Amino acid sequence: MFYVHVKTINEGQHFGLTDMLFPNQPVLTLVSNECECILLNKSSFIHLASDPFKQSMRRSEIPFPNDTAFYKTYHTNELWKRFSKQVYLDAFGRINQQHPKNIKHSSNINERKHHQQQQQQQQKTILIGAA
Repeated sequence: MFYVHVKTINEGQHFGLTDMLFPNQPVLTLVSNECECILLNKSSFIHLASDPFKQSMRRSEIPFPNDTAFYKTYHTNELWKRFSKQVYLDAFGRINQQHPKNIKHSSNINERKHHQQQQQQQQKTILIGAA
């Protein structure tokens, strides 16, 4: 099992209604990053929510892809990241060979910047994992 960030939920938003609105939804897990969550039984929600609210939910909610589509997209994205990194490294190597004194290797700077961005995002988001 692995976890992938699927969606960030902000204050006042909801999670877990797509399986009531759309068929064949994947199993997802809500991961709270030190925030308060209210758990409401789905049958209670159906009973308490007004019909206009339910209609609004159907119009605004976007279904998640099925497992096959998700894995295909994930795999394509991973291939692209590897390819683009290799192209960058090859281009950097060629430029560095031609002008070794003019170019400083910036991977440490990029890695630090990426690490800082990840830490900031983890502090602000709720992560949802796909099983």
